[in-house]
Parts: sequence; structure tokens; C-alpha cells
Amino acid sequence: MAATLDDVKNFWTQNLNGLKFLESFPKNAEQFWTASDFRYKYHYHLPPLFDRISRDQPGASLLEIGCGMGDDTAQWAKRDMQVTAIDLTEPAVECTKQRLRICGLDAEVKQGNAEHLDFPDNTFDIVYSFGVLHHSPDTPKTIVEVLRVLKPGGKALIMLYNRKSLNYAVHRVLNYPFDGSRKDPCPVEHTYTKEQIMEMFKNFSTSNISVDYLFGTGYGTVNRFMPIFLHRSLGKSIGWHLMIEAVK
Repeated sequence: MAATLDDVKNFWTQNLNGLKFLESFPKNAEQFWTASDFRYKYHYHLPPLFDRISRDQPGASLLEIGCGMGDDTAQWAKRDMQVTAIDLTEPAVECTKQRLRICGLDAEVKQGNAEHLDFPDNTFDIVYSFGVLHHSPDTPKTIVEVLRVLKPGGKALIMLYNRKSLNYAVHRVLNYPFDGSRKDPCPVEHTYTKEQIMEMFKNFSTSNISVDYLFGTGYGTVNRFMPIFLHRSLGKSIGWHLMIEAVK
């Protein structure tokens, strides 16, 4: 039987993304920013994206789909974007709200379903979703919704997993899930080729895809000792993240 949205919701309710890398829930702003430092040590391609978009579109209205612990939410809010963040699960919403409150940042945060976004047509300048929509049972439907809520000329910034990557090959050989443990894998873990993504984004006026991020924290010793220049170089060709920028 195919996994349902409720299955996905139950998994992420029990496995708040990012919290597993911390010993306990952060209690102050310094701990939250330390957690972010850990995230962007590996997701080094994100801060330049935040800087570029916020510089090119200062104060833009931005919808984040799948806020998790609020790392990226805080980064967008810190750059004075008008942020609305949603997540399928209550723990993620509460964590992100607490993070923003402790760090003195402002954003609207609420529960939401990417397959049925609770916003009118043509609402946002930017829709951002990093590593989330490939966990939806119906990813193409989420892309239709992203297009719908974007203003004319608005930009979608989406990351989806790359099927033609080193990370995909290694996980398939080892029979290890991309998210979660062997005992409790995420029930939906889609991967895509560039051709499949271009089909999903065919109704956007323009779509560009780049490859990045060789592999992450799960590689332990290999990741620590690999020179960063090699990590970045290989990530551009056989990386795990397909970074999509599409204009409505």
C-alpha cells in the first residue's frame, strides 16, 4: 500500500528535522545559532543563496514550505524578508516559533499542507522549500501549488533529491534510507532526474537546475577528512541536491 500524507506527518512529528543532531532542544539564542552553524557547515551552498536573493529582492514576501527547526526561516527573517513559514507538523511549528521569539526575529508560522496550500493565488514573491517536497506523496501536485501562489514573475527556490548522484548510489547499494534509521525510515523518499524536474516545472516561464552538496553528516569520517575544495567540486557534478530556480 502506498504511503499517505498522514504517514509522512506521523514520521516527521516523531523525527523533527535537525533535532537528532543536537543533545537537547536549544534554550537560548546562542544555542540556536550554534545549531545553524552546524547545519551550514555541511549545507554551505545555502548562505550564498540567502544573500543573493535578499539582495536582489529586498523585503520580498517569501513562503517557506517545511520549516523544520526554523534554521532557514531565521536566516530569511534576519535578512528582513517578509516570511511566512509552514510545516506539516505541530512540533516543527512550535520549535520555529520559539526560535524566532528567542532570537528576536519576526515571521508568521503555522501548520500547512504543501499539496493544498492555504493561500490565495498570486500571493508571494518567492516560494522556498529545501529538502521537503520530495517527501510528499504527490510531489508534482506541490509544484502546481507553488506556481499557483506565486505572483506573476515570482520565483520558486526548491531543492529535490538527485537520483543521478553519489549519495543515491551509495544508499541503494547499502539498502539504507535517505532519512531516518533502518528501523524507522521516512515513508516517502522520492528522487528525481533533471528531465523529470523539467517536466514538473514545464508551466513556469523559466527553470534552471544546478547540482550541489556531495554528501552530508551521515558520512562521518569521510566528510571530516575530505578537503572542502574536493567536496564542492564533486558536488557540482554528482551531488545529492538538485537546486531549482524557476520563474512564474
